[in-house]
Amino acid sequence: MESISLSGTTFALQPELVGLVLQDDSIDDIIFPSGGGFFGVGVSVTNRVIRSDLDSSVIFAPRIVPFLNNTGANFLIDRVVMDGYTDFLLDVNYRTDGLGDRGPTAAGRSADGNELSFDFLFPLAISNLFPNPQEQSYFFSIKSDANAYVNTGSMRIFGRHLDYPDETFELNYSGLAVPAIGGISAIAEPEGVIYLAFIVSLVASSRARRKKLISQFSD
Repeated sequence: MESISLSGTTFALQPELVGLVLQDDSIDDIIFPSGGGFFGVGVSVTNRVIRSDLDSSVIFAPRIVPFLNNTGANFLIDRVVMDGYTDFLLDVNYRTDGLGDRGPTAAGRSADGNELSFDFLFPLAISNLFPNPQEQSYFFSIKSDANAYVNTGSMRIFGRHLDYPDETFELNYSGLAVPAIGGISAIAEPEGVIYLAFIVSLVASSRARRKKLISQFSD
């Protein structure tokens, strides 16, 4: 698996990312460091799907939103792995013009195309000073060439805890939206669809280079 560097993107740089929100829910998981007790770390994943106004393609925009750390030290998220993308063409980045504090620095794709990985060179820190605001990720931007989706994907989030230096922690999520042939249509506008309304003030920037399609990774 090879990887590409990510620097973030915006609506202004990629107008094809503007569209309707077809789905916007969340999936939660809580883990407990070895030793148990009442200590736990909780992370929510926003499961958002957008239909592009320009070409009706499906854009997947998950986001990591921690909601709990009542352990004795910070929890650090280093890596995210998603499954269920098969052989669809993908243009992958993260969005700097929406909610969040930090984006991944690199992305990779498995040889069979099914698995995507995102690495945080500077990890997401979930403070133990709950209920203070926790560090959150930007929305991921996974634009596919599909025009439908299904909620059969999965995600794994890998992190570490400063009190347990020899242990790697894994949070697991199922029911993540992924591209499909057939399934939930992105062409017919579903009832109750919400227009993507959070367009923030855009800052002028130098011409950004487009990211390579993840499908161009070589073995």
